[in-house]
Amino acid sequence: MIAQSSVFDAVRRGYNELELASNDEILDYFSDVNPDAMSGHISNIKGIVFEQEVANALNAQGMDAMLFEATNHPVSDIALMSDGDIAAEVQLKATDSASYINETLADSPDIPIIVTSEVAASFDSTLVIDSGIDNLALDAAVTETLTGAVVNQAAGDVASDVASEGLAELVADAALPISPIGFGIGLLFGLPF
Repeated sequence: MIAQSSVFDAVRRGYNELELASNDEILDYFSDVNPDAMSGHISNIKGIVFEQEVANALNAQGMDAMLFEATNHPVSDIALMSDGDIAAEVQLKATDSASYINETLADSPDIPIIVTSEVAASFDSTLVIDSGIDNLALDAAVTETLTGAVVNQAAGDVASDVASEGLAELVADAALPISPIGFGIGLLFGLPF
């Protein structure tokens, strides 16, 4: 389950004016937001939570994954590091829109995309990687944390919101192709090829 603390951390990372805010101050801030505008905030925060969850999962699985400081970094969202240098970059998309992923692939055909489980089921490409995290679970976690509203009780029952244990291997296969460099990085990360 995605922890409320992850949602609050995402808000602090994505909103400069809330960088030092307490959880209660964050809740007060969003309680004053127009309900129509709240959906945009939820979508933004959901994306940041997704980035954090995927980076944490990759790091726990032996990769050195680094989030870029800016939450709107162009083209990619996570850097895979080796000896302090960027070895590869990966995009992340917390969505259920296959057309959005197709547009992203068209714009950046060489950069792997880690996606939520709902949209991953629509693709048979090594460049589109299932995170093991459901979009519904992300949406519910962010909405419930910031508004207190229970979004979709059923989503919590069926949604997996824990990143896939084999995620690092899938990412290495897509982002670090078998080459002398990719092979060496794979060995560094302890990933079999």
